Amino acid sequence: MDPETVRRKAQNFKVFVVRTVELELRGRRYRMLIDGHHNLSAARLVGAEPTWRGPAPKFERLMRRMPPAEFARFMINSLTDSDWYFVETGEVVPELLSRA
Repeated sequence: MDPETVRRKAQNFKVFVVRTVELELRGRRYRMLIDGHHNLSAARLVGAEPTWRGPAPKFERLMRRMPPAEFARFMINSLTDSDWYFVETGEVVPELLSRA
């Protein structure tokens, strides 16, 4: 998370769009934030309610190309910069940590 990006968005934006998707991963249902981490932080900074939206069309097409179990594996294995974490607390979701 880039604090400067959050600050800039908090100062300049009126609408903070955050995209989520609901998925079952390893036997449990999650509402996942898939785009808008900086927007969510900026909205919180200014005390605004973000505009919650579902996944973008490109993401939906990707989901439709794979069976649900395969897509879940793809999501778990596609992390690039951090573990899955609970948005409210920042704590890592231990059951979604990569397995060796």
